[in-house]
Amino acid sequence: MIEKKGVGLNPLSQIHYTDHLAVVCIIMGIPLLFLDEADYALGLKCYPELQADLQAYNQFNPEFLITNYDVLFMSDLWDKRTFHEKYGPLEKKHNKVLRHVHCPHGFSDKGFYLKKCANEDITLIYGQNMLDLLKHHGVFENLNQYVITGNYRLSYFNQHRAFYNELVSKEVFSRFAKKQPVILYAPTWMDLEDSTSFFEVYAYLLDNLPAEYNMIVKLHPRLELDDTALYYHIIGKYEQHPNIIFLKDFPLVYPLLAHSDIYIGDMSSVGYDFLTFNKPMFFLNQQKRDVKMDRGLYLFRCGTEIKPDAYPLIYRFLEANLPTDQERFSHIRKEVYDYTFGPERSFAEIKADIVKAYT
Repeated sequence: MIEKKGVGLNPLSQIHYTDHLAVVCIIMGIPLLFLDEADYALGLKCYPELQADLQAYNQFNPEFLITNYDVLFMSDLWDKRTFHEKYGPLEKKHNKVLRHVHCPHGFSDKGFYLKKCANEDITLIYGQNMLDLLKHHGVFENLNQYVITGNYRLSYFNQHRAFYNELVSKEVFSRFAKKQPVILYAPTWMDLEDSTSFFEVYAYLLDNLPAEYNMIVKLHPRLELDDTALYYHIIGKYEQHPNIIFLKDFPLVYPLLAHSDIYIGDMSSVGYDFLTFNKPMFFLNQQKRDVKMDRGLYLFRCGTEIKPDAYPLIYRFLEANLPTDQERFSHIRKEVYDYTFGPERSFAEIKADIVKAYT
């Protein structure tokens, strides 16, 4: 049997997809195709062992893909019905069925995104939490084929921890004026569920940042499009602050989390990534949803909830809760991490299961 030829694709240059696609491509031993020179250079810089290819945009089209590849690995949502409607004539012409594997860009509790993952050709699933959430939304039966992967990004980070320690120390943490505890604020974007807290909380977080803390604001790439004028106003106002760093177009996540001391977030998948480090977590409940009853706030059980009326006193709130954080949340963090990602799987096992799914 001839081995099928695969390739990773990020056609819209969504930089936050790179952290997921790059590791999958390394596992599969296939190239990640870049259309943007800056993204290509960043991929080579950030991911040892990555086979990165740069393709001219004017040559990137369906005919090119079906001529050169058999399996496409993507983080973009592209349901199998629409995919084969588009590629049907070319599949007939080339006498092949082009398969595609959906690589989720992290796990979060966002229902609108997850429901669409169920309609992909082959879906990578981190673990039981994702399966149960698909069942909760009534779309589990829509799955065509899926592969349980575990947390391959964490595995990859651990394999290259020394490399990443040096990289983020040089590229990020050396930019702070002083070495002191780091708060990572990782807001999501203004999605279909209005999930972001960024535009409402920024002044409270940044104006009132205590002098004894540094803060990294890891900007979701799509925030720029949500309110472009306000987005650049915020960056312009605070970017010279010696204790604040805005990270834009920076794909790495686990190396940042490993060197951060406190997490503040809303609905971002970065919150689930942070669980493995068992450090204090604070969740901004922007819409005042019911944490006890809302399945979409499952992660909030792993840290302290902060509602909008407490934003003006957010640092007083942090200081009051930090002393009891480990006692209150250590056990549940491990429980939720295990439920979400399951046991570590070897890259060889993951690759074998994916190959089996598309052959």
